Amino acid sequence: MAKFANWMAVAAVVAGAGLVGCGKKDEAGSAPAPAPAAAPAPAAAPAPAAAPAAKVQAGKWSATTEMSGPMGQQALAGMEQAFKSMTPEQKKAANLENARIEGGKLIQEMCITADMASKTLQALADSQLKNMPGCNAPDIKTSGSKETMSFSCGEGKMSMVLEADYKSPTENVVTTKMDMAGQNMQTTVTSKRIGDC
Repeated sequence: MAKFANWMAVAAVVAGAGLVGCGKKDEAGSAPAPAPAAAPAPAAAPAPAAAPAAKVQAGKWSATTEMSGPMGQQALAGMEQAFKSMTPEQKKAANLENARIEGGKLIQEMCITADMASKTLQALADSQLKNMPGCNAPDIKTSGSKETMSFSCGEGKMSMVLEADYKSPTENVVTTKMDMAGQNMQTTVTSKRIGDC
């Protein structure tokens, strides 16, 4: 689930999605700052989403994540505790130097490279879900400025619906609804480009 949480974080900034393989720094040294998975499952913060036709502009992004429901509150508490116990080196290795819990929200800053911004939601899903055994192929739909993705894992024990609303190439909102064994959590990530990396 930690990989899934990381994947959901970038996908959110890069495709209405957070991300597994995207949490590693690229050769230029820029990378998204995914949230750690500390509690049962939480899909870490989605941030700006990427899709064809430059739906997301490369650069430095700020993402504010709100999590609702008991799972969401447990996830935030777990992340806050993890942040306190991590050394600066551990935070850097996990790309979490610019992540913090503030006012009951997860605040992150991350660099979205041109390569990340060019990824479609389908490409992100294909690259990440293949590493998650027991998950079905995602159903992805596009309508105007919105993209949705839904999938389930473990014979329906975990299901997720993600909606990315690309307000502009420099602003988007990603909402994720997850159900795990009857426990629900909704995550809303509001992301804005704040400058160059």
